[in-house]
Amino acid sequence: MIKQGVILASGLGSRLNSEGRNEPKPLMPVGGMALIERVITLMQSVGIEKIVVVIGYRGDQIREYIAKNNIHGVVFAENTEYNKKNGISLLRAHDCLDDAPFMLSMSDHIFSNDFFAGFLEKAEPELEKYDVVLSVDRNIEGVFDLDDATKVVTENGEITTIGKELPSYDAVDTGLFLCKPAVFPMLQEIYDTKGDVSISDVMGMEARERKFACAEMTGHLWQDVDTPSMKNEAEERLVDNYLRHDGSFGFFSNRLFSKIAKEAGLRCFEHEHFDWNMLNTIVFIVALLFTAVALFAEMPQLSIVPLFLETFLFYIGKIRNNVRTVPVKNENFIFSWRFSFILAVLPVVLGTCGTLIVALPLVIVMFAISLSPAMVQRLELPQIPENIASTWLSPSLFWIVYAASVLLLPFWFAGFVPFVYFLFSPFSGEKRA
Repeated sequence: MIKQGVILASGLGSRLNSEGRNEPKPLMPVGGMALIERVITLMQSVGIEKIVVVIGYRGDQIREYIAKNNIHGVVFAENTEYNKKNGISLLRAHDCLDDAPFMLSMSDHIFSNDFFAGFLEKAEPELEKYDVVLSVDRNIEGVFDLDDATKVVTENGEITTIGKELPSYDAVDTGLFLCKPAVFPMLQEIYDTKGDVSISDVMGMEARERKFACAEMTGHLWQDVDTPSMKNEAEERLVDNYLRHDGSFGFFSNRLFSKIAKEAGLRCFEHEHFDWNMLNTIVFIVALLFTAVALFAEMPQLSIVPLFLETFLFYIGKIRNNVRTVPVKNENFIFSWRFSFILAVLPVVLGTCGTLIVALPLVIVMFAISLSPAMVQRLELPQIPENIASTWLSPSLFWIVYAASVLLLPFWFAGFVPFVYFLFSPFSGEKRA
């Protein structure tokens, strides 16, 4: 099993720096995560325990980011010749590695959350015969910046030629390798001779010796990220990839909300250091104001608005969490979807039957279920299958049902609709907080 990895993060990122950025490219936030953090967590998700990050240009900022965000399992190697080719960075990682195969990734690529696991499954058995296995994509038309991509020619599962300027080719390098330590003597030899070396130089030698295999990852999401325009494209592809693979978004109400939430989420991602807590706070305050007006003006129909806002926010949060490799934990109950749900429907529930004798117990039960998820779990209630829960118990469908109930049903009865829905939530496999 592969236990060590290398991430190259020493380059100048010249195309990006021409845009006037004040941080190195590996720290560019894409989909709410720094590029390098995304690669680190993907490596760790497949069991890699030691990750060598090779730093150079503005390496102190990368060190500071890793420490500040409590990212463990990382050791650093330094490349002072970061203005040269990328093979030198890989060479600098040698002393930090054991004499065992390792995974190699660029720091400026995004991958789908299942990419590394799929690649390892295909690539690891090939190390019995080959020194290097490279993940390749045959969907050439789908590559965003083909001119800058490294092209390869393959034959019977082997890579025979690699380079950026190939006149003809049948696949593209995705930036993820599995390597044996045998690559290091080759790196050193070229470096000692020329004073510089690229990874493609060594891979070309491996190809000529028939020691270079490919693992086809066509259909899996990946993309190089060099410029702000490529960042925007990568974020849209991450969101689309998630929505396409989550079957619940084929359901009409989820599809309706996801389209709105996708556009809003992408606008938020454009602001690289967007404050999501501020968004939660703003929506909470607006929802609270609508609820207060609905209560004191005795206009329960207004409760449709705060519930819409909170449901909308739920789907933005769901998209944000699923384009990340590690979801953001929201431990603040005040901003949880459950609490917001109760707050939004309060004007209608409290008006049920026109008396607190009926309404107050409904509110208390709803709060009790919401405040005691651990207790509910200990009851070992039977779970509704996730595919059913994510459609028929989805917040989006409930909002439609709730809006229709408030507008069409007798006022004294409408409050039972959210109450019944909330009683079903402990049986749902979907986490809503």
